[in-house]
Amino acid sequence: MKILMFSFLIGLCCSSVAIGDTTQNGSIFTIDEGVDFEIGNLGASNFLFNWADPNGGSVFENVPDPTLILTAGETYTFVRTTSAHPFIIMDATAGDFISGTDGSYFRTTTDGALLDQATLKPIADFTADPFPSGDVITWNPSVGDYWYTCRVTGHTGMTGRISVVPEPNTVTFLGAAGFSCLIARRRRRDCSL
Repeated sequence: MKILMFSFLIGLCCSSVAIGDTTQNGSIFTIDEGVDFEIGNLGASNFLFNWADPNGGSVFENVPDPTLILTAGETYTFVRTTSAHPFIIMDATAGDFISGTDGSYFRTTTDGALLDQATLKPIADFTADPFPSGDVITWNPSVGDYWYTCRVTGHTGMTGRISVVPEPNTVTFLGAAGFSCLIARRRRRDCSL
């Protein structure tokens, strides 16, 4: 058990995360570095996301309503590239009126007041109106869970989840701190024998 814990902590402390890469698990995309999302749509059923890894990596095109795992401390932009369907980012309270699973979430409400109440503030900063408005959401998110949706109340299927995780350096630091505590605890036990 102690060897397994030690191996886990060493792996956590010494592992590195590739910066600027997008990894995919089904409709869940982990994006380690700030990117610019261009957002089109497929009628009133889905937003279609397009982006490229900032360091010349993969290009992702027309991804319908992805679940995005973003990194705190990075800057992300969201630009609407087609007409209609304002894109909004909401806080975790929106989870009260969203159902489904990754890649196929939908809103259970058409109440505009609820959407406005959940939208990050100031609302204008977290609304990307459709082209040709030029509205852009520029966001440096904090750790937490968020939602996005179309502000048109009847377009309930244009919805998805955003989770923001700590910077990889923070995770490495926490792993190193845990490892140090384990060593200190082990030494105290050896000294008392």
